[in-house]
Amino acid sequence: MNTPSSVKVPELNLIALVWVIVFKGRVVEFLLGSRVMDGAIKPVRRHPLQKRFVRELLEELVKRYPSFPMRDAKLVEVAEFEGFTLYMFDGKAAFFRVGGTLIPALSLLLDIGYGWLPQVYVDRGAARAMVRGADLMVPGVRRISGDFGIGSIVVIVDEESKSPVAVGEALVDSRSLSESVAGGGRGKAFRNLHHVGDRLWNAVALIR
Repeated sequence: MNTPSSVKVPELNLIALVWVIVFKGRVVEFLLGSRVMDGAIKPVRRHPLQKRFVRELLEELVKRYPSFPMRDAKLVEVAEFEGFTLYMFDGKAAFFRVGGTLIPALSLLLDIGYGWLPQVYVDRGAARAMVRGADLMVPGVRRISGDFGIGSIVVIVDEESKSPVAVGEALVDSRSLSESVAGGGRGKAFRNLHHVGDRLWNAVALIR
């Protein structure tokens, strides 16, 4: 499709566009469904976080994510859902707390980038499987960027489009994974914590 030369089109990967459109379409349908009307996904409450708790949250985030780029946010809010909590920084959905784990929101990674996280690049088949909720197996990994240990949080990136598709928890360290990938290894490498179209993704759409 040709674009008039006077219009500047930002660089955006096609796969990200497709997923955003498709899953926002699914969110719209979900909003009209009985689960939302029954209050299953609506936040229990939303409120600004007190300064003392903001400091504690930032200390936890910097410890877990040393290069986290939004530590100077002027307003930190909390939206409490059944089963998880969403933290918003200056109006942007930033992190979920599920159990004791702080998970970066995919919407944030699409918005500000993901260079501050270890990255695992996967083939298109693995990307599609993760969007359906599957964990990541070693054969789907194409390459990694950054060092990480077992239990680290990483962003899973579609190698073709460079679009983030999921956030995962490492079940192996980066050195062992690199050796396994090079040697044609098998087995599970990452647990899928958050992916495009899941309940966390849908929660972001609900509070905007």
